[in-house]
Amino acid sequence: MADDQLFMRESLRAMLEKTAFVKKIYEAENGQKAMELMAENAVDVALLDIRMPVVDGFEVIEYVHKLKLSTRIIALTAFDEEAMILNLMRMGISGILFKKTTHMQEIYTAIITVLEGKHFYNEKVSIVLHSKPDGIHHPPRIKLTAREFEIIVLLCHGNGTKDIAEKLFLSEYTIEDYRKEIIKKTNTKNTYELIHYALSNGIVTL
Repeated sequence: MADDQLFMRESLRAMLEKTAFVKKIYEAENGQKAMELMAENAVDVALLDIRMPVVDGFEVIEYVHKLKLSTRIIALTAFDEEAMILNLMRMGISGILFKKTTHMQEIYTAIITVLEGKHFYNEKVSIVLHSKPDGIHHPPRIKLTAREFEIIVLLCHGNGTKDIAEKLFLSEYTIEDYRKEIIKKTNTKNTYELIHYALSNGIVTL
């Protein structure tokens, strides 16, 4: 399990240690540590936070695929926007859990489901995949970090800098820095062009 919040890791450990099918638990506080653990150990399932310091969850997923590891990934995210769901599914993960709404039984079910070689889709994920069946077949053309992706989604949904700062518990100055970096990455000139780029290239679907 990889999550930068100690409380989250401790809660997951306390819960999973009570189950008969969990034999060994590894903890990582960032994506870099998660990659090191998976390279050194045979990990069956990774409960992977998407937004982490040093290396985020997106890069860890790419790393697992690059090394062709057998690890099945269940993404943990506090961001349940449709665009995030589709972006994670494009990356070929086994399941998605939303931090805001998940509970003990759902985590158990998700782990067992992916260990059986299946995908775990809760109701929200199933609805998105049903409404946008072609959405997972159009990968973004640029590489965004988890935080940048969150911000570009919020921009596309009409949120201003102040709104985004409040939603993500960051300063407006920090959001502006991210926005400038995303504009640089997408080679656009302003927020309007950025939104158009994101929508026309399938980074965000509305």
